[in-house]
Amino acid sequence: MRTKVLRAGLSALLLVILVSSPALAGDLAGRVTDRSGGVLPGAVVTLLNIVNNQELATTADGQGRYAFTALAAGTYVVSVISPGFSEAVRSIVIPDSSAGLAADFTLDLGTLRSEVTVTAARGARDVKMVPLRVDTMSGEALRSLAPISTGQALAEAPGVTVVGAGPFQVRPRLRGLDSTRVLVLVNGERLNNARTATDRAGIEVGLIDVSSIEAVEVLGGAGSVLYGTDALAGTINIITNRPRFSDALRFSMGFDGLYSSNEDGRRGAVRLGASSSRWAVSYVGGTERYGDYRAGRNFREDTSPLHADGTLAQADTIDDAFGFRFGAFPEPFNAPFARTSALVPQSRMDGSSADLAGTVLVTPNQELQVRYQRRRADAVGFPDFAEPFFFQSITLPWSRLDKTSARYTVRDLTPWLRQVSASAYFQRQDRLLRNRFPVQFPVPSPRFFPINVFRLDIESNTRQLVSTPGFELQANLQVRPDNVLTAGMSFFRDRSADERTTITQMSTIGSVGLGPFGPAPTVFDTPVPIGPPVVEHPVRVPNSTFRDVAFFVADEWDLNPVVRLSAGLRLDAYRVSTAASPGYDIAGLVSGATPAIDPATLPDVLGDRIGRTAITGEAGVVLWSAEPVSLFAHYVRSYRHPNLEELLFSGPATAGNIVPNVQVEPETGHNVDVGARFRTAHLSGSASYFHNLYDGFISTEIVAASPAGSISQAVNLAKVRIQGIEAQVHAPVVAGGLNWLPQVAWSWTRGTVLEGMSPLGGASLDGAPQDNITPSKIVAGLRVSDRGERCWADYSVRAQSRVSRISPLLSESPFLIAQDLLSLDGFAVQRVAVGYNWRAGGDRLGLTVAIDNLADRYYREHFQFAPARGRSFSVAVTVGGSR
Repeated sequence: MRTKVLRAGLSALLLVILVSSPALAGDLAGRVTDRSGGVLPGAVVTLLNIVNNQELATTADGQGRYAFTALAAGTYVVSVISPGFSEAVRSIVIPDSSAGLAADFTLDLGTLRSEVTVTAARGARDVKMVPLRVDTMSGEALRSLAPISTGQALAEAPGVTVVGAGPFQVRPRLRGLDSTRVLVLVNGERLNNARTATDRAGIEVGLIDVSSIEAVEVLGGAGSVLYGTDALAGTINIITNRPRFSDALRFSMGFDGLYSSNEDGRRGAVRLGASSSRWAVSYVGGTERYGDYRAGRNFREDTSPLHADGTLAQADTIDDAFGFRFGAFPEPFNAPFARTSALVPQSRMDGSSADLAGTVLVTPNQELQVRYQRRRADAVGFPDFAEPFFFQSITLPWSRLDKTSARYTVRDLTPWLRQVSASAYFQRQDRLLRNRFPVQFPVPSPRFFPINVFRLDIESNTRQLVSTPGFELQANLQVRPDNVLTAGMSFFRDRSADERTTITQMSTIGSVGLGPFGPAPTVFDTPVPIGPPVVEHPVRVPNSTFRDVAFFVADEWDLNPVVRLSAGLRLDAYRVSTAASPGYDIAGLVSGATPAIDPATLPDVLGDRIGRTAITGEAGVVLWSAEPVSLFAHYVRSYRHPNLEELLFSGPATAGNIVPNVQVEPETGHNVDVGARFRTAHLSGSASYFHNLYDGFISTEIVAASPAGSISQAVNLAKVRIQGIEAQVHAPVVAGGLNWLPQVAWSWTRGTVLEGMSPLGGASLDGAPQDNITPSKIVAGLRVSDRGERCWADYSVRAQSRVSRISPLLSESPFLIAQDLLSLDGFAVQRVAVGYNWRAGGDRLGLTVAIDNLADRYYREHFQFAPARGRSFSVAVTVGGSR
């Protein structure tokens, strides 16, 4: 029966495609002038239909006039650019009638660029039409930053702070949340996967090579209705290599290169392309190599005072077990250290990438796009995770991404069904995590003395393989010219399969015997191995799948020239399935737990299934979107399903053991954004306030003790409020024949636990600060360029204030380490850059010379283990041409 229904539906859709055509409504014409009334011949006018994403362009004639004829009824975004002037953008509704419309544009001197987003509404929109904050970084802006990684580039966005360090490990924290609470898309498709640990890791945006990026959109505000789970704090869409049609057969080639002095880093990428009016192919492929980076010049730090005043404590093996205090066998965890070199160990990486994309116009209204992406990151270190700074060494021998995708789009099927697109992708992420750590423990003889002290040196290699097929069907409908309805369904399934090998070597490091005056320790010069190494194959996360089937609908309605409304609804059906996996052990970890672990929270090791359904919704309003000042407000009911790591992980972690909890509930939220945008002849910007209230906030916390150490579980710890203000101002001035663009972006964030209780001690957390919140961040700068934007210079400073509100779960933790305290200080880092851009026809030469961390400041990004990069001199070059 289902097969017959499916066939009938496909047949009907095919018939509609073959016989339908759009209704034509009228013309659009106008005139382009400057403030003095002078005409601007040669101004480029672009018309974008937001329903089917078709774009038309024309050039103003000698009288500054332009015209588009025989346009379909609907909503369009019109943009006008002319050299030396700021871009003008306006949304226009062409009614369902044959009457023509007139739209004149007056351009201001300067360098302001208007932004268009594709992420906020699953289609191209002028940001003034969107009731959320959107920050767009163009490929041109990225090239002027000359970043060593995608993560470093994201640090410049307002509201984003960084997690991790190094050329590959940097990830974004958005509005106080990171990891799987921020959804990362690549060309509109999920990069996140359900195997990634929420508290201890996160999806690696370094899997997207910065050389292939054409734009990055940072959408502040929950995106649960459009994109499903993980988009609690916002969505980041990385748009890569896009082939474009040309009016005649053309071939292009180019090269992008970067040298960074700090880590002796090198990156090079080749660009190749061919295009015609019916097809286009584009390729970007490159390689890179970065050595260990150096921190700033005032690198000397010594943690001994923190141990001397009792802020930190290093446990003694014998003291903890038997009440004797010898100090001869201190635990390796939390050992005092003194930094004697600016070199940050384990901060290097090697990499390569390839991004091949093609598009073909099957018919004037039908288009096929295909893409293959390949990324290899090898010999990746976790900066500073090495002795003496930490007892544990962690590296990524490799992290790899392979992805194939295709999208078929049909436009203008009927006067009301304006676009249908079907897309599919298959993504495979392959990651090897290597962990080396020692464990010490005492064992008394049958008569108690001597007490032998043993050490287990453990090396674990965990290969995480996640394969993800995904599919999406989306339709854009226009029942009337001022109304756009987007509906569709999506499906993805993360299939996780771990491979783990653990090599354990037991050694004796000393003993405690009875001397003439009581117990006396003996410490061996070198550990004495006991027997051969033991090789085992434990499993931390069993073979499992995380699946989501969703249906969504979103409506946008220009109620009148003043009010634009939007609303959406989404239904998700999540299912987690596990299979019996040899080596997956739970019973051995929970044995002897005090208090006892509830068996109902533990999965069946022979296989289990968890199913949940979620309904989310949103509503928004924009007032006076076409005016110099517009207002917006937005509400969304957000949702994040616990992932495979939170539900199923079982085994040792950095300290103690973690056991599964299949009863942990999803995180849900009420997210409100209100704000204003403004744009005048000499000023543009925005200011907004967000208020995010999260229920069932998940955290992995100590819930019990056992003879083998502490036991932690993922639990719904608290009800959390995160609120903040984000503001941005650009003020271009034309003086002395130059463009001057001062700009400043500021964000303030505050997180508070409204209701919560410590799982082990039962202490109330009500009113306590939420962890990982940077109080305020400011990015300010001045860019100066000639009127043609050929030569430019830029100065900027990024500053973050000291963290003074500290969560008791951090400050009172038995696992508090020095880096937790050292990463709370405020800092300010400066950057200067100069550049040159030359264009002639299809040829281009670009050069950027920059100095990052100008003062060679020694600092840590907030809540980060390793210090950040010190001063670095960078040179980036772009060469390209087409024929």
